Amino acid sequence: MIALIGTAAGTVLLVGAKAGFSSPTDRPLNPQAAGATGPAPSGSVPPPSGGPAPAGTMPPGNGGPATTTTTTTAPPAGGATKTTSAPKPTTAAPKPPRTTMKDGTFGGSSVYVEYGNVEVSIVVSGGKITDVKVLDSPSDHSRSVSINKTALPKLRSEALSAQSANIDTVSGATYTSSGYKLSLQAAIDRAFQG
Repeated sequence: MIALIGTAAGTVLLVGAKAGFSSPTDRPLNPQAAGATGPAPSGSVPPPSGGPAPAGTMPPGNGGPATTTTTTTAPPAGGATKTTSAPKPTTAAPKPPRTTMKDGTFGGSSVYVEYGNVEVSIVVSGGKITDVKVLDSPSDHSRSVSINKTALPKLRSEALSAQSANIDTVSGATYTSSGYKLSLQAAIDRAFQG
């Protein structure tokens, strides 16, 4: 008989908790800590940790409802919330590429080829290449000096005519021609960046 009354009371408390008639926040979680005396309300089952559970709740895993806790934080005093945003990055518009070469003298890269270095510079006037000067060329061997005497003036003439590094290789001066073209292209690139 006592067991039947305890079960009925526990069911009433459980149904009352689900219906919202009893809120665990309306009374202390630990009746002994709040000064209450006497046994825990009938129908309650202690949680697995050993502490008392609020009336009408059962720990998860024993067939009863699971209890959940929701934590909310109040806004700062005054009720206003401060919103901050990152500053917008400022980017300068990129400069459009030059369509003509800038006037001046522009040196090309020193390019190592089979028998030495080749390096040229260009003189630009009115947006056009007006001169190509050889700053360095293979000269350690007499054969290289002989080849360059004929190859370098031909390469200069072609560069002035083409206004670019897209020039033909001089026969018999393959290495010098390839270094000349690479150095010339670097000088032209610098004139466009100028």
